[in-house]
Amino acid sequence: MEIEQITNENVLEADIRELSMNSDFGKMVFENANKKLTNAQNWLKEANDLEYDKLLEVENDKNQIVSLTNQLITNLEWLRSFDISVIPNAQVEHDNFESRVDGYYNNVYQKLVMKYLPFLREEKRRQNPDEKKIEDEVRRVSQLRKGLAEELESVKSDIEKIRTTGKELGTAKGTRAIVDTGQHFDKEVVRYQNLAKIWLTLAVIGYIVIVCILALEIFPQIEELIDLFNNPEASYISSIWVIVVSKLVILATLWYGLSFIIKNYNVNSHLASINRHRATVAKTLEDYISVEQQQENPRLSEMLKSATEAMFKNAPIGFISKTEKETGNPVLQIINDVMGARGK
Repeated sequence: MEIEQITNENVLEADIRELSMNSDFGKMVFENANKKLTNAQNWLKEANDLEYDKLLEVENDKNQIVSLTNQLITNLEWLRSFDISVIPNAQVEHDNFESRVDGYYNNVYQKLVMKYLPFLREEKRRQNPDEKKIEDEVRRVSQLRKGLAEELESVKSDIEKIRTTGKELGTAKGTRAIVDTGQHFDKEVVRYQNLAKIWLTLAVIGYIVIVCILALEIFPQIEELIDLFNNPEASYISSIWVIVVSKLVILATLWYGLSFIIKNYNVNSHLASINRHRATVAKTLEDYISVEQQQENPRLSEMLKSATEAMFKNAPIGFISKTEKETGNPVLQIINDVMGARGK
């Protein structure tokens, strides 16, 4: 389809994209000309709509706009007649034309955009008061929008400061809580250690008492009991059982008391070790928090969670074993064993 010749009547309505980006050009389409000639056409169209020929009083000024329009016609006509199959050196012609378009665009921008269009727009507003009011309203809205944007930025800044302050305050509270917790566990360690020492002293005394009773009461009667066992008379055998049971009851009672003392020693030693472990975790966590706060993305919540699990999980310390938990009453156990043996 042949494109219509560009004239003064249709230059402002011509399809510049169709002329410059013609598929027949292949890779030698005129992207630069398409953009810049389109802008020039729009500015000339605006000058024409603003009736430059009436508002410009100096004839030379009118002639300059007419000259720019004629140059646009020349450039578009060149594009319309460009044929890569006929022109011997099409690439050179292409590049030269793009350079001419650059010069033409700069001339239009300096003379029309920077000089005549601002004057024509202002004159048109002065002739139409309603448009001037709209322009003033647009200007006020623009100023209001700018003020709101600045106020919004200020509010965002304040919110960020509040968040930062809140994080710092929360971190400070967390660090202080860790320090207080560590000090509390240290106090608990001292208390349970003192109790463990007291129960250890009682255990030593209990062992000494049992050894003394064994040496003074039980061992001297072993030979007597052996003789009574060898005596076939029933009355002596009854006496044997009375002596054995009475001694075992005394011994079992003392042993039960000693077991109670040892269990309390183990419990307090166990609690002292647990609280020492917790105090160590709290003190270590304080150092880790100080280091983590200096990182770009501190993971304090994960660290606190891991520390809490390490601090309060049920750790096997060794002072209280499963056997100790399942131990029953030794007095009843000994008596039951003796009575069972007698029944046999």
